[in-house]
Amino acid sequence: MTERKGIPVRACLLGLAAGSRASLGVGTALRTVPWGGRALTVLTVLGTAAEFVGDKLPGVPSRLGWAGLAPRIASAAAGGALLARAAGAPALPAALIAGATAPAGAWAGVAWREAWGCVGPDTAGALVEDAVALAVSSAAARGLARED
Repeated sequence: MTERKGIPVRACLLGLAAGSRASLGVGTALRTVPWGGRALTVLTVLGTAAEFVGDKLPGVPSRLGWAGLAPRIASAAAGGALLARAAGAPALPAALIAGATAPAGAWAGVAWREAWGCVGPDTAGALVEDAVALAVSSAAARGLARED
């Protein structure tokens, strides 16, 4: 898969990951920008870690409501555009694909957590979801990482 030809698949993967954890949309794609650097990496990791912790707190609103879905769609779309630019591909199609895929990632995460809740503690199910979202987002950016 060449970098340009693989952008629709990368955008889809990034959208799924951002649907699970909003910070992964832009956060993952920022690893590909040439103007990044250590400070940007640290801020991105801290933001992602904060979301991963916050997701496990009681009273967190549903990600399927508009307030939870909108930031996931926006982050996925922005991340898709950044990935496309890193590969020298047009940004708009990748942004649309990633943004359109984010609700599916959100729904899949909720379905997983509900299914897991029947067999084990919610925190364990959330940690598995975190690991899957990280793996999917890493696959989306694989080979496009910037040179520091």
